[in-house]
Amino acid sequence: MGSGIDAARSLAPEHAAILDDLKDQLLIVFLKRLKAHGDDLRFSIAEVDQTGGDMLAFNVDDGNFNFELRKKS
Repeated sequence: MGSGIDAARSLAPEHAAILDDLKDQLLIVFLKRLKAHGDDLRFSIAEVDQTGGDMLAFNVDDGNFNFELRKKS
């Protein structure tokens, strides 16, 4: 859970719930696209643990989601 969504949870719980659902939908799209290029997906726990210094930024432009992987500052 992102800290931004947690911050919104007490003031705007309906918005936080929508963002939670959106994150789930985006993850499904990413995994479906990856799955289309190969076999079942497997990630080691170590690989997931190594993402602590990374972040995903995104915006919506012209009806498309745009994603950028960044290092946390």
